[in-house]
Amino acid sequence: MDYTQIAAKLDYAALEKKLDQLTQHEPPRKRKTAATVLEPLREQLLALHRKGWSSGQLAEELKAAGVPVSPARLRECLSRWIAGGDGTAKSRTRRRPNRAAVNMQPTVTASRAERTNDSQTGFGLTRR
Repeated sequence: MDYTQIAAKLDYAALEKKLDQLTQHEPPRKRKTAATVLEPLREQLLALHRKGWSSGQLAEELKAAGVPVSPARLRECLSRWIAGGDGTAKSRTRRRPNRAAVNMQPTVTASRAERTNDSQTGFGLTRR
């Protein structure tokens, strides 16, 4: 692509105006999640779950009504709602190993006096 030609033809004022308008709106969601589809039913689903309905049973009823949701996904939504979340997907962070604990281990080095003079075998054996 020749960006020089594109820059020459570009109406920067109109583009800035368009970008300013976009800042006034929420970005469009590419696809709905189970939580966003089930959000209007949140309180009813939570009440049924509190009464003893399992996520599998509720998922079967939702499927029969035309909402194809797995029991695992429904269980995840219910857990988030019970915990007080808004039901939107949260990014999952990977746990990294605690490098501080690894670096805290002392390193053991032998002083020159402790080393053996037997360079052939590497063992400090003495002969009798």
